[in-house]
Amino acid sequence: MRRTRTLFFLMCTGVCSSIANASILYDITMNTTPLIGHSAGPFSVEFQLNDGSGTGDSNNTAILNDFLFNGGGPAGSPTLNGGANGNLTSGVTLTDHSFFNQFIQSFTPGNALSFRLSLSTNIDSGGTPDQFSFAILDKTGTELPTLAPGFFDVFVQIDIDSANPVVRTFGADTSRVPAGGGSAINIAAPVATPVVPEPSTILLVPASWVALLVWKRFRGVSREVCVGSVNGATGLRLRYAEQERNRLRGGHS
Repeated sequence: MRRTRTLFFLMCTGVCSSIANASILYDITMNTTPLIGHSAGPFSVEFQLNDGSGTGDSNNTAILNDFLFNGGGPAGSPTLNGGANGNLTSGVTLTDHSFFNQFIQSFTPGNALSFRLSLSTNIDSGGTPDQFSFAILDKTGTELPTLAPGFFDVFVQIDIDSANPVVRTFGADTSRVPAGGGSAINIAAPVATPVVPEPSTILLVPASWVALLVWKRFRGVSREVCVGSVNGATGLRLRYAEQERNRLRGGHS
């Protein structure tokens, strides 16, 4: 019995460890004061989650919510491409079920823009990782110039190449002016702060069971407790089996 309990405990520990490493959670905040009244506006936020395998394997999802604009707010209706859904009011979801998955929606800038990002971290085979990015577009639909390397001007970039990928942030490139006109925009790199989930929520994993079996014997009564979680709803099943010592001694079931 002791060995069974130990093996079961180790199995549950392994499951919980895998769950904890399955995604990352960050609060992202950036100063948007320089955008207020700038002639390159109106501005839009742009999120992308693109599939490294190129097959649209739908193995990663980004969830963005808790948007705050600090004096500004969302505007208009979103433009959705590929596996993008939602809006800046209710929240945004991106899944890489196409090679290109993009969310765009206009906003009125306030003093700051902040949001929470939950991103799964399943690694694509083939060597090219899935990539999440965040940019701001001007009135021409062009990304504001940033110091990000490569061909794209983004403020946040995450290459999903490990269970805990690096969150890279970049400031605006003041040596270039926006395509929408006006002067160069000076915005510091966003601040990405990791969030530690509450212990009570780590086990609430959609479409999975995390079970704990406890056997207690007292005066011939056996009790089994099984606690599970499915899609965030916790179930509790109790089973009592009364065993009479006289019948056990007599070999009856």
